[in-house]
Amino acid sequence: MTPNSDLPIPPDAGMSLIEVLVAVFIMAMAAGMVAMTMRAPADPLEEAATRLERDITSAMDLALVTGAPQGLKLTGQGYQLVTWRNQTWLPAAGGTVTFTRNVAFDRSRSPQALTSNGPGSTNETPPEVILDTTGTAQADPLVLERDRRRIEVTISPDGTVTWEAPNA
Repeated sequence: MTPNSDLPIPPDAGMSLIEVLVAVFIMAMAAGMVAMTMRAPADPLEEAATRLERDITSAMDLALVTGAPQGLKLTGQGYQLVTWRNQTWLPAAGGTVTFTRNVAFDRSRSPQALTSNGPGSTNETPPEVILDTTGTAQADPLVLERDRRRIEVTISPDGTVTWEAPNA
């Protein structure tokens, strides 16, 4: 005789169908909340445009505060922050910004040839973006591209930077 065979089974043993459905519903709600709070993978093209916008705005503020014109020189894989000192454009603090994941400027629209100057370069060509001490900017639209997608970054004369995501 086994010890468990003599025990009576209580009538309320186990879970009812309603209890199982409630438990499944609670787990589905929790999974839905987790899925809604997860961030979509960031688009490298939009990240580059956001970084460029932030750097241009910071350079404009720096030009106003220090009284020294600031600029951005385009390079093969990104751009270099420069400042006007001693009658020449010198690399600024912050150095060169290099884009990642195949993001680059559209070279066909640049009025000047893109250079690949390293840190410490004193190339006498003016930067593609010039931000002066009066709060004005001089720049043609900059086009960022990745694969076949493009974002055009526009810098207005008052230094306001605008861009729109390609699929917005």
